[in-house]
Amino acid sequence: MNNKATHKADILVVEDQLDNLKLLSNILWDEGYQVRQAIDGEMALIAIDTKYPDLILLDIKIPRLDGYQLCQTLKAKETTANIPVIFLSAFDELWEKVKAFEMGAVDYITKPYQAPEVLARVENQVKLSLLQKQLKAHNNILQRQLDLTEAAQEFHGQPQIDAYLLHQAIKATYNGIIITDATQSDNPIIYVNPGFERMTGYSLEEVKGKNCRFLQGNDRNQPEILYMKTCLQEHRQCFITIRNYRKDGSMFWNEVSLSPVKDESGKLVYYIGVQTDVTVRKRVEEERQRYEASVQKMNQELHELNTKLHRLANLDGLTEVANRRCFDDCLEQEWRRLSREEKPISLILGDIDYFKRFNDTYGHLQGDDCLKQVAKALSKGVHRPADLVARFGGEEFAVLLPNTPAFGAMQVAQKILEEIRQLQIPHKASQAKPYVTMSLGVATVIPSLDLPPKTLIDTADGYLFQAKNQGRDRAIDGDSP
Repeated sequence: MNNKATHKADILVVEDQLDNLKLLSNILWDEGYQVRQAIDGEMALIAIDTKYPDLILLDIKIPRLDGYQLCQTLKAKETTANIPVIFLSAFDELWEKVKAFEMGAVDYITKPYQAPEVLARVENQVKLSLLQKQLKAHNNILQRQLDLTEAAQEFHGQPQIDAYLLHQAIKATYNGIIITDATQSDNPIIYVNPGFERMTGYSLEEVKGKNCRFLQGNDRNQPEILYMKTCLQEHRQCFITIRNYRKDGSMFWNEVSLSPVKDESGKLVYYIGVQTDVTVRKRVEEERQRYEASVQKMNQELHELNTKLHRLANLDGLTEVANRRCFDDCLEQEWRRLSREEKPISLILGDIDYFKRFNDTYGHLQGDDCLKQVAKALSKGVHRPADLVARFGGEEFAVLLPNTPAFGAMQVAQKILEEIRQLQIPHKASQAKPYVTMSLGVATVIPSLDLPPKTLIDTADGYLFQAKNQGRDRAIDGDSP
């Protein structure tokens, strides 16, 4: 996506299936979106109330509050009614799609998720949402301009507001108002309104003639104070939020707008400060930050759990190399990739010689230890990240070598044989050697989508059979005599 504005969109993904949640989040993260996650309806409501997202991807079948109920709740509230919702479901029936739109959804994405479809539908809704926000902001500007025009026309020709009415307006405002004398070096206070007195607990008589710094007490090491000093030196306006302290010592967050006032000759004579107590807003922001930190921690824990589950699902528990499921998936992926690139793939299929006799002689515990050592030796024989060592079943192992020609595969096979021989695991029941050995079948093909990946396995298995018939402890391929 080329529109950088869409990259900043905040998207809430509500999905209780962790694999799907991870998949959608990764698709969106890779495109630069800000992604938050929720695994049920109640968690989603908390996330939405904390910070309104730009878009919600909402699974229909989630616990505690299903997708239809959650969407209906959002559309019933004025503050959340305009948040676009894309439903996630298999949508096996037409009525499900119709109901999704009746609940207020703007679109739907069907399972299983396809990255191009997800990104296309998300980008479309984000762009529409952005255009609607821009249009609303533009309308607000036009409305303010219209209001000012009408006000000017209403009071056109009437006398200006007199000083008394202006003074009464300043007294009545809820904000704190401070006026300081800019003609004196320390900018002493010459006036504060009742709003300031209510906010700070100090009366005009108590603060008159003082510099405003007394409001910071001993908490002067705030970067905003340095910025305010710079603005005062340069006679320009500033807007800051700082910690101030009331007469009773309690702290409050003070949002201050400080403006210079000049006389008709251009000489600086006063500073006017408008103060707003934003302590409640600050607390809400802090709560939001704590929530986001908590969500981030939860997301990290989910990621670590997913990684652990993925690792457990793809590793053989005994040997800690890849299991048969992982091997099959990897072979399928590499077969498709190398079919497009028209490059070779090699497979080494190995069997520990006379392993049944080993178990019968030394016991199954020793047999398990033997399998572990052989797996480590196989792993030492490969070096590239793309190469895969897997337990194929029982005492059988497989080594998948993508983009490897036949001569390279045989070099790896010979390296593996040597690594296993160096283990010198005693095997007095073997007819090959007095230690554990292995027979290997090596096959190399250029994959084709017209052929199943099993073709490579069957070919390697045939060469493995030949290796056993020729005396074992050897590697056989198509070029072997």
